Amino acid sequence: MTHNSPIMKQLFTWALALSGMMAFGQGLTYTSITDIQYVSAADLSACNDTSAYLGDTVMTYGIVVTPGDVSEVASGSVQGGHRPFFFLVDTVAQGVAGSFRGMECMGVYTNAQGQLLPLPNVEYLLPGDLVKFTGRVGAYNNGTQLEAIDGNSLQVIGSRPAPTPAQITVGDLNDPLRVNILTTGEPWENSFVEFNNVTVTEVIPFSGNRISFNVVDGNGNKINVSDRFLAQKLPSWQTVNPYSPQSTGSFMTPVPGTFYSSLKGVVRHDGNGCLVGSGSRGYELNPFDSTHYVIAYAPPYIANFERDPMVPTPNQTVDLVCNITDFDGSVDSVFVYHTADTSLMPTQFIKMNMALASGSTDEYEAVLPSQLLGTLVRYYIKAWDNEGNVSYYPTTPVGQVQPNVDYYTVRANGAIIQDIQYSLASNGNSPYNTQNVTVTGVVTASTKQHDLGFLYIQDEGGGPWSGIWCVGSGITQFFREEEVQVTGTVEEYYGMTRLNVASISKTGNRIMPVASVVNPSDSAEKYGYAWEQWEGCYVRLEDPSQQPLVVAQTNLGFGDYAVSNTANAGYWNRALVLAGRQSATSFSSLFVQLITDPIYDTLDGMMEVSPIVVSDTMSMTAVEGICFYGFNNFRVIPRNNDDFIGINVTLDSTDLPQSSVGLTHPEALSLRAYPNPASDLLTLEAPIGSQYTLWDALGRPMASGKTQFATTDISTTSVSRGAYLLEVQSGDRRQVVRIILVD
Repeated sequence: MTHNSPIMKQLFTWALALSGMMAFGQGLTYTSITDIQYVSAADLSACNDTSAYLGDTVMTYGIVVTPGDVSEVASGSVQGGHRPFFFLVDTVAQGVAGSFRGMECMGVYTNAQGQLLPLPNVEYLLPGDLVKFTGRVGAYNNGTQLEAIDGNSLQVIGSRPAPTPAQITVGDLNDPLRVNILTTGEPWENSFVEFNNVTVTEVIPFSGNRISFNVVDGNGNKINVSDRFLAQKLPSWQTVNPYSPQSTGSFMTPVPGTFYSSLKGVVRHDGNGCLVGSGSRGYELNPFDSTHYVIAYAPPYIANFERDPMVPTPNQTVDLVCNITDFDGSVDSVFVYHTADTSLMPTQFIKMNMALASGSTDEYEAVLPSQLLGTLVRYYIKAWDNEGNVSYYPTTPVGQVQPNVDYYTVRANGAIIQDIQYSLASNGNSPYNTQNVTVTGVVTASTKQHDLGFLYIQDEGGGPWSGIWCVGSGITQFFREEEVQVTGTVEEYYGMTRLNVASISKTGNRIMPVASVVNPSDSAEKYGYAWEQWEGCYVRLEDPSQQPLVVAQTNLGFGDYAVSNTANAGYWNRALVLAGRQSATSFSSLFVQLITDPIYDTLDGMMEVSPIVVSDTMSMTAVEGICFYGFNNFRVIPRNNDDFIGINVTLDSTDLPQSSVGLTHPEALSLRAYPNPASDLLTLEAPIGSQYTLWDALGRPMASGKTQFATTDISTTSVSRGAYLLEVQSGDRRQVVRIILVD
C-alpha cells in the first residue's frame, strides 16, 4: 500500500511544528502513554478498566503506528463526513510494543462554533512519526482514547523506525464466547499485535457493504476482526477519507475455515466482561494494511451466486449458478442440497451434483425442479477442494452441525412481503437482502399529517412476516388503506429489514389493513426473538382475556416505556412503546402525546401535540402501531393518539387525512370465532357459503372449507398448538382473525 510522498511529509512536519509553538505553551506536565493507560491488577480483577486520568487534559509523546490516510469511519457529525483517528505507541524502548503502551487518538476537534473538524493534515501521518499530542482522556465502549482539544493538538517533532507488532494470543484478550479478559487483555488495548495460526469461524456482513469476521485460536478463544481501516473495506465501499490511496475498498471476504498463519492489527475494546450476553464484541482486532493477512490455506471460494427466477411459479424450474475457485489448489467437487419438505434437517436434503458450465473453468450450475404453489424450498451449496477443505453457500460457521440455507417460496405472481421478511437466519436478515424486488401491499402508516411520518406497507390480511418499512424517494404521496406496488432494494438497517424504494404507484384499490393481535404479557411469544415475525407489521397489543393493559414501566430510557397486563412486569412479560422522537436513529411519531419525558417536546423533533408524561395509573384496552426493531429491542410505535384504545386519560383528537381512492373491499365481515383460545374445536359464525382457511405462521393452510350453515365447527385436533390466522371470505368481503390453540 503506498502513502504520501517524502516532500509532502516534510512540508507537513514544518507546518505542524510552527502551529505547535503556539499550542503547547499551556504549562501541561508530560504524562506517558503507559501512565495514562495503566490500570492496576486489583481494579482489572474487579472489572474496572477505567484510566486514572479519565476526563483530564494531558500532554504526551508517542510514535505513530497507523497511517493517517487509511482510517475509514464515516461520520455525519464531522465536517467532510470522515472521522479520522490514529494509534500511537509509547516512546519507551524506542516504540517497542508492551503492556499499556498503546493509545488511540481521535483526529477531530471542536471549533469555537461548535463544529467537529478534522485535525489539520492528520491524514499525512506516517508510521514512525514522533508526535506530541495534547488531548482530553476519554473512553468509548470501555476503550481509552485521547481526544484533541483544539486544532493545534498535534505536533510532529521527529521520526523513528516504524513500530512492529507484539506477539500475543487470542486467549490473552478473549475467551471462547468472545468475552474480554480484562486482567490479561487490558495491557494490550490500543496496541499493535500479531496472532499466529488462527481460523476464520464465521463471516458477519452488515450495513450492505461491510463485513467483519471471527477467528479462533487452537483453544477456541474468539476475537472479531473489524474494519475501521481501508485494509478491510470491500470493493463496494466508497472511501470516505479524502486522502485515501484508493477510491474504493479491495478486501476479499474470507471463507469460514480459512487458516491465517499470521494476522496483525491494532486492538480496540468493546467492553463486555461485566455484561455477559450484552452483544458487545470484547477486544477486537483491526488490521490496517493488506500485508496483515497471511493465509496458509483456504477452502474453495464461492462467489457471484445467482438464482433465476428469484420467485418461481409452479411451472418453473430454478437455475442456480455461481463461480467457485480455490486459491491454493483446485476445486474437487460441488453439490447442491435441496428439499421441499419442511420437516427435514439440512443434512437430510436431497443431494444433486453441480456441474461445470460448458466451456468454463469456474462456473458451476444446477437446476432445481418445479414445485407446487406455496411450497417453501430450501437449499445450500457445498464445495470441496483437493485437500478436503469445505466451504458453503450461504456461509456456515466452522463447527456448526447443520449448514445454513437459502430459500424461496413458489408464488403465482411474484414475491409478497412475507417472502421478503420471512427469515430462517438467526440474525433475522431477509433472504432477499441486497436484491431488487417488486411487491404489492396496503399502506399501514404514512408520512401524512397526524400519522407516523414514515411509510409502512403490508400484505393484505396481515399476519406474521407481512409488513415492511419503505424509505427512499416518492413515498410521500400515499395514504393509509391505499394499495401500492413498490419496486426497490431490500436492505438491513441495523437489523431492521426495509425497502429502499426506486418506484411506487397506487393500484387503485383501497383495503382496510388488518392488525395482528400480539399479547404483550406472554413470555413465550417474545422469547428467542419470536417477535421477529412482527417486524414492520401493523400490530395490536392486547391481552387475550381482555384484561386491561397498564403502563408497567414509565421510563426505560431513550423514550421507551412498557405496557403489560401486570404492573412492574419484567422484561419477558412486557412490550416496549416509543413515541415523540424523530432523529437519525429514532423513528417514532410526533402525533402521540404519551411520552416518557417532557424534553421530547422539542428534542428529536418538535412534537405536534401537547406532551403527557406516562404514569403507572394509566390503563387501556389495547395499543396499536408498527412493530420496530432497533438497539437490540422490538418495540411498538403508535402512529397517533387514536392507536391507544380505551385509555383512561383524555388525548387530543387527530384529523388523519383520508385517501380519495374508492374502497373496493367493503367493510369487514361480521363474524365470530370461539372459543379463543381454542383446544380441539373452533366454532365459526359467518355468512353461509363463506370460504375459510386456517393459516400457520409459514403461510401453510392447516384447515379449510366452506360454511354450509350459519354456525360451522372446525376440528383442530390434528393441528399443533400455537398461533394461527383464520381467513374468512364471502363474496368481496374478507376478514382475518387471530386464533390461539392450546392444550
